[in-house]
Amino acid sequence: MSSLSLRALAVALGAVLAGCSEPPTELRREARVEGRVAPAGPALGDAYLFLFPPDEAPPERRGEPRYVTAVSEVRLAAGDARFRFSEVGPDVYRLWGFLDANGDADLSVDVLAQPGAGDWVPESSVELNVQPGQVLPVDLTLSRRVRRPLPAFQVVEQGEGGVLELTDSSTAIASFTVKSEGLGVVRGEVPRFFVRFADADGNGTPDDVNGDGVFDLWPQFFLRFVPRPGQTVPLDSRGKPSQVIVPLLPNSTPFLATLAGDVSREVAVESLQLFVIPLAQSIIEEPGKGRVVTTLGAVPVGEYELWALNDEGGFWFVPNDLGRRAVEPLPGQALRLRVVHASGADAGAP
Repeated sequence: MSSLSLRALAVALGAVLAGCSEPPTELRREARVEGRVAPAGPALGDAYLFLFPPDEAPPERRGEPRYVTAVSEVRLAAGDARFRFSEVGPDVYRLWGFLDANGDADLSVDVLAQPGAGDWVPESSVELNVQPGQVLPVDLTLSRRVRRPLPAFQVVEQGEGGVLELTDSSTAIASFTVKSEGLGVVRGEVPRFFVRFADADGNGTPDDVNGDGVFDLWPQFFLRFVPRPGQTVPLDSRGKPSQVIVPLLPNSTPFLATLAGDVSREVAVESLQLFVIPLAQSIIEEPGKGRVVTTLGAVPVGEYELWALNDEGGFWFVPNDLGRRAVEPLPGQALRLRVVHASGADAGAP
C-alpha cells in the first residue's frame, strides 16, 4: 500500500502551478487530458489532480499516480479552473484530485500528500480511456468535504536507539501505545482518534469481518512488512508483490459502554493501546476477483511500517519523511519497527 506522494511530483508541479500555457507544437501529437476542476465550496487553496492506474486510485485504493497537475489558488480565485495533463501515454487511467483548503498538503512529504480536514474531494475517481493523439475533455467535481483530520500519531514507546522491537511469538501478545498529535504540520481541528464501529455494508450493525467475535473499529491499525534484499513475499498472477501486514487490535474496553453497539456513535480520544495479532496476512488485488487475503504460516521477521487508516481514507504511518528530512526532522516520526524471533535470534535485522 504505497503513498500517493513522490518527491518528483513536487518538481513537476513547479511548472504547472503558474498556469496552463499552450504546449509546443511537437507535443500536440501526444494525448492530452484537459478540463475544469469544480470545487463545491469556496475556491480557497490549490487544487491538485492526478492520473492513476485503474486499480490504484483513491478513495478505494492507494497507489502512485502516473501524472500530476495543479490549479493554483490565484487562478481559481480569478475564475480560471482549467487544468491539463500533457504528453499522456495511451492507456486506461482514473482521474482523482483534491482542493487543499487548509494549505497543509505537501507533495514532497509522503504523509502530507493527501487531503485533510476541510479539504474538498470528489465522490469517486473518474475512469478515462486515453487514445493516442487524443485531446480528451473531462471535468472533475469536488463535491465532498473531508471531516476528519489526518490520523497523525507517534508511538509512546520509542524503543532503544529509535527501534521498537516486537517478537513473532504466537503466545506472548505484545502491545504498545500510540498518541494522536498534529506535530505542527496538520492544520484545522486538533487531531484525535475518532473511535467508532465499522459498518461497511451500511446495515446499521457493527462489522466482524474475520468472525472472531470482536467488532471491527475505526481507525484501523496494522504493521506493513518492508522486505529487504533477499526477503520475498507472495506474488499475484501478474508477478506483482503482495502487501504483507500484521493486524493490530485497538483496546476497545474503555469505549464499549459509550459506543453501546451503535454505529452512529464515536469517541474522540488522544491515545490508544494496540495489541499485536500474531499472524501475517498476504493481501493481493486480483483482476476480476478483488482483494484476496491469505494467512501466512509465520510472521516475517524484519522491518515494518506502522499504519493508521481513518474512516474517510486518511492515513498516517511511521517511519515517514517528516522523520527523515534534513531540516528540523521530527524524531518520533523516524521510529523503526522490527519483528524478531521470539528466541532472540534477530534474523530480520539488516
